[in-house]
Amino acid sequence: MAGLKYYERTKLLIELIEKKKTGGPGEQAKSIGVSKRMVYMIIDDLRLTLGREIYYCKDEKSYIFTENN
Repeated sequence: MAGLKYYERTKLLIELIEKKKTGGPGEQAKSIGVSKRMVYMIIDDLRLTLGREIYYCKDEKSYIFTENN
């Protein structure tokens, strides 16, 4: 069951990143019900599995994917 929760949270985070609506790490942690540290861990996992860079954009106030080349 824990794996399913992790999957659901990861999927939600991907959707929010694509929409550029994650907010800061603290806001994101509250919205998906995890700690800030877990947000960072999920983002690191996404970088490895998706092969795309993800960074926090202060102007957008959201994590975003880099553009594909």
